[in-house]
Amino acid sequence: MHWLKKACCALAFGLAASSSAHAQTAITLGHTGVADYLASFVAQERGFFKKHGLDVTFQQVAGGALAPGLQGGSLQMATLPPTNMLLGIDGGLDLVAVSGTSVTAKTDENFGLLAGAPSGIHKAEDLPDKKVGVPSIGGSLYVLARKWIGDQGIDTKKVNFVEVNFPQTGDLLKNGTIDAGVSADPFLPRAVKAGNARVLAYFPASLPENTSGVFYATTRKWAEANAEAVSQFRAAIAEAIEFIDANPEAAREDLGKYIKLPAPVLASIPTPRLKEEVAPEQLAFWIDTMHDMEMIRTKPDPATIIAK
Repeated sequence: MHWLKKACCALAFGLAASSSAHAQTAITLGHTGVADYLASFVAQERGFFKKHGLDVTFQQVAGGALAPGLQGGSLQMATLPPTNMLLGIDGGLDLVAVSGTSVTAKTDENFGLLAGAPSGIHKAEDLPDKKVGVPSIGGSLYVLARKWIGDQGIDTKKVNFVEVNFPQTGDLLKNGTIDAGVSADPFLPRAVKAGNARVLAYFPASLPENTSGVFYATTRKWAEANAEAVSQFRAAIAEAIEFIDANPEAAREDLGKYIKLPAPVLASIPTPRLKEEVAPEQLAFWIDTMHDMEMIRTKPDPATIIAK
């Protein structure tokens, strides 16, 4: 009987160890459903999250609900633009960046500022007293539009920024409802090709290399309580990026499961340039820019708002 007791103990220990080895950290990831998050879509579809011990549930939500979702605990991670993140921090939320998404290169032509064909706008000096459409006042593209216009020596207080439904920008430029507007792939080239607009500026040309307009983020409290999960999340994203680089067509199939666009439109979206690491310099650009615009009151040390 002694040997039986020892065998049962060994079996129980083995089962406990197996259960522990297969324990998964549950994460609800809030996102807004754009191609920048391709690495997380691939990590989910190809099993990289599971491989690294994460049980991830995707929840598509409106951008304005992401930071409150993190703070309230309904989301454990979210895809936060740096503007939302820094405005939240300035307002007292303790948010940290976990991992990167897409980054820019100087030669990118996937987002910028368009002038409507009937507007008479051909250069930055024509923008004062004109109506410029942006997806959201205070958002990343609004900040980049203000920065580019200001860098041309124009007083941005003389420009009338208005919120427009992003996919409608081309039509609003065509009919003169707005004079200029921020746009991005796949809508930007379609508006230009249709003759509804002309390009005033591609923003990436004036940005530092590897600028990122969105990060995977969480609260500092959750990151500190789940340090292993943070590391596992980064590892899964890094593995997904390797897969995307080696298998671009398979990755595009995964993208189609999360981005609900017609097949021809989806095919026209270029594969984003992805980077798992968050560098302090990336956040410093947004901190300096938003502080100069008096959108935030303080300038936090960028290194302190990256999860350890």
